[in-house]
Amino acid sequence: MDDPVLVRKAKAGDAKAFEALATPCEPMIWRVCWQMMGSREDAQDCAQEAFVKAWSRISSWNEAASFSTWLYRIAVTCCLDALRKKKVRASDSVDAMQESGHDLPARDPGPQESLERAEHNRQVREALSALPEEQRTPLILSCVEEKSYEEIALILSLPPGTVKSRISRGRLALKKMLSDPSQTGNKSDSVPSNSMKGGASHDL
Repeated sequence: MDDPVLVRKAKAGDAKAFEALATPCEPMIWRVCWQMMGSREDAQDCAQEAFVKAWSRISSWNEAASFSTWLYRIAVTCCLDALRKKKVRASDSVDAMQESGHDLPARDPGPQESLERAEHNRQVREALSALPEEQRTPLILSCVEEKSYEEIALILSLPPGTVKSRISRGRLALKKMLSDPSQTGNKSDSVPSNSMKGGASHDL
């Protein structure tokens, strides 16, 4: 729960109070920006923009949502706007997930395993990029960020039922594309659809 004293001071324009609320959220905001943008530079720009916007809009924050959820919503919106404007392929977020610590092997893979992993990751990137934005974004928030339907609903300003439906459709579409490579222009054999986060089958 947010400190009510800090909340009151921040909404009154106290920069130090705002910093005290925002600082614990920095790793989370950086991570989601990196995952969505797939580029360190773009992620830094979006994260910085999110904090600047949050500070400029702090007085309008509805405390029905926690500060972190409200800030998360701003960061996701900044990323979506940047992706639309720059036409950055959101599928690159898979690379960012791995680079930031997701899906790291417990041992050094052999040459064959490395080739198979690279091919598998390529297939997932292609499939993810083929998903419509309305499915891709909640899927990332659910499977990678491990947000609940209710949290994603707050972040994306959608009813929980809509979030659940979009994630379900996104999972089904992703599995179908991975099991039918022709749908993403992939000519290799089908692969499991469990690689978005650490290879856990429940994630997709």
